[in-house]
Amino acid sequence: MSFALGIFATLSIVVGMAFLLVKAVSSTRDRVSRFFCLLAVCIPFNFAIDCVNVRAFGYHKMSWTGNVLLGVLLAALVIFLPPRPHNPNAP
Repeated sequence: MSFALGIFATLSIVVGMAFLLVKAVSSTRDRVSRFFCLLAVCIPFNFAIDCVNVRAFGYHKMSWTGNVLLGVLLAALVIFLPPRPHNPNAP
Protein backbone atom coordinates (compact mmCIF):
# COMPACT_ATOMS: atom_id res chain seq x y z
CA MET A 1 0.00 0.00 0.00
CA SER A 2 2.79 2.45 0.82
CA PHE A 3 4.45 1.71 -2.53
CA ALA A 4 1.31 2.74 -4.45
CA LEU A 5 0.88 5.85 -2.28
CA GLY A 6 4.53 6.72 -2.82
CA ILE A 7 4.12 6.51 -6.59
CA PHE A 8 0.96 8.63 -6.41
CA ALA A 9 2.66 11.22 -4.19
CA THR A 10 5.72 11.41 -6.46
CA LEU A 11 3.55 11.86 -9.54
CA SER A 12 1.51 14.54 -7.76
CA ILE A 13 4.67 16.43 -6.84
CA VAL A 14 6.00 16.22 -10.39
CA VAL A 15 2.68 17.44 -11.86
CA GLY A 16 2.62 20.32 -9.37
CA MET A 17 6.19 21.26 -10.25
CA ALA A 18 5.38 21.15 -13.97
CA PHE A 19 2.36 23.40 -13.43
CA LEU A 20 4.43 25.94 -11.50
CA LEU A 21 7.19 25.85 -14.08
CA VAL A 22 4.78 26.44 -16.94
CA LYS A 23 3.02 29.32 -15.19
CA ALA A 24 5.90 31.10 -13.49
CA VAL A 25 9.04 30.38 -15.41
CA SER A 26 7.84 30.41 -19.00
CA SER A 27 6.74 34.03 -18.78
CA THR A 28 10.17 35.32 -17.76
CA ARG A 29 12.23 36.44 -20.72
CA ASP A 30 15.50 37.12 -18.93
CA ARG A 31 17.68 34.03 -18.57
CA VAL A 32 19.14 35.09 -15.23
CA SER A 33 15.75 35.64 -13.60
CA ARG A 34 14.52 32.38 -15.15
CA PHE A 35 17.51 30.56 -13.64
CA PHE A 36 16.89 31.91 -10.13
CA CYS A 37 13.16 31.27 -10.39
CA LEU A 38 13.85 27.68 -11.42
CA LEU A 39 16.37 27.29 -8.64
CA ALA A 40 13.85 28.57 -6.09
CA VAL A 41 11.26 26.08 -7.41
CA CYS A 42 13.47 23.03 -7.92
CA ILE A 43 15.19 22.84 -4.54
CA PRO A 44 11.99 22.57 -2.40
CA PHE A 45 10.49 20.09 -4.84
CA ASN A 46 13.66 17.99 -4.66
CA PHE A 47 13.30 17.89 -0.87
CA ALA A 48 9.62 16.91 -1.18
CA ILE A 49 10.39 14.07 -3.57
CA ASP A 50 13.25 12.98 -1.32
CA CYS A 51 10.91 12.89 1.68
CA VAL A 52 8.44 10.72 -0.24
CA ASN A 53 11.26 8.40 -1.35
CA VAL A 54 12.49 7.97 2.23
CA ARG A 55 9.06 7.33 3.75
CA ALA A 56 7.49 5.18 1.03
CA PHE A 57 10.37 3.42 -0.67
CA GLY A 58 13.12 3.36 1.95
CA TYR A 59 15.70 5.24 -0.12
CA HIS A 60 18.43 7.15 1.63
CA LYS A 61 18.07 10.86 2.18
CA MET A 62 19.81 13.22 -0.19
CA SER A 63 21.97 15.87 1.44
CA TRP A 64 21.62 19.63 1.06
CA THR A 65 24.56 19.58 -1.32
CA GLY A 66 22.96 16.96 -3.52
CA ASN A 67 19.63 18.79 -3.64
CA VAL A 68 21.25 22.13 -4.45
CA LEU A 69 23.43 20.58 -7.15
CA LEU A 70 20.43 18.82 -8.68
CA GLY A 71 18.44 22.07 -8.58
CA VAL A 72 21.28 23.99 -10.23
CA LEU A 73 21.62 21.30 -12.90
CA LEU A 74 17.89 21.30 -13.70
CA ALA A 75 17.79 25.11 -13.74
CA ALA A 76 20.82 25.26 -16.03
CA LEU A 77 19.22 22.80 -18.46
CA VAL A 78 15.87 24.60 -18.63
CA ILE A 79 17.19 28.15 -19.09
CA PHE A 80 18.14 27.34 -22.66
CA LEU A 81 14.50 26.73 -23.64
CA PRO A 82 12.94 29.66 -25.53
CA PRO A 83 10.34 31.73 -23.65
CA ARG A 84 6.69 31.23 -24.51
CA PRO A 85 5.03 34.04 -26.46
CA HIS A 86 2.51 36.13 -24.53
CA ASN A 87 0.00 36.02 -27.42
CA PRO A 88 -2.19 32.93 -26.89
CA ASN A 89 -3.09 32.87 -30.60
CA ALA A 90 0.54 32.64 -31.71
CA PRO A 91 1.72 29.19 -32.87
